[in-house]
Amino acid sequence: MLKHIIREVAPEFCDFSDYFDGDTFTEASGDYCNTLFIISNEGWGRLEGYNIDEYKRVRDQAEEIMEGFTDVADGITDYDGHRITYKAIMEDAGISYNPHKCHSLRQWHAQHDETDPEAIAAYLTITTGKRWTTTRARGYSQGDVVDVVYCPEHTSTSSAQAAGEVWMGAAAEYCVIDIEDDGSEGETVYGYIVADCQAWRDEDIKRIVCEWADIDPEETRLEMIESTITRTEYKYRIA
Repeated sequence: MLKHIIREVAPEFCDFSDYFDGDTFTEASGDYCNTLFIISNEGWGRLEGYNIDEYKRVRDQAEEIMEGFTDVADGITDYDGHRITYKAIMEDAGISYNPHKCHSLRQWHAQHDETDPEAIAAYLTITTGKRWTTTRARGYSQGDVVDVVYCPEHTSTSSAQAAGEVWMGAAAEYCVIDIEDDGSEGETVYGYIVADCQAWRDEDIKRIVCEWADIDPEETRLEMIESTITRTEYKYRIA
């Protein structure tokens, strides 16, 4: 018996903004390591993306460490003529000092000469004590690509990849319609967003949306957009 319909939403009416509403991918979730960074390099030093203000703060802090540690290695002195120390650089950057963290940052400094996403992931691994890594997601147009920086202990690689694709618009939205006893369409719930990397085949789309909506696949029909028709009709007046 048909109880539900999963229907694809026309692309021009899709709204992916809800995907990033709430605290799921931010520090407000209760743990900083839930933060997901989606970074689009627009050229000329311009960065856009998701959680981009926090990403820029982390990058600026990392650059301060990188430049400061270079000064220490070069024997630069302060205004009083004393040699700058690694501890002073860390504390000035707002990072609590301990020998192990300092040693890790010195190794990081030796391995990276710029603060690209991979370097930032390695930097966050040191400062948070949990491993961070990166992945990439692409849109539909050539050159549409973003870097995603995330903590795999808190966000799976597949979830990070999906978030990046949704940000780039490489996804589709579906609604779930309840069927009334008389066969008419009842309550409709929108916002089931499936990234391309999560499902391509119809059966996979149906399975994943049924899981999210907690409905029985055997009682559900999937309706996908197969084609569109635009018609112009002229009506004439008689004079």
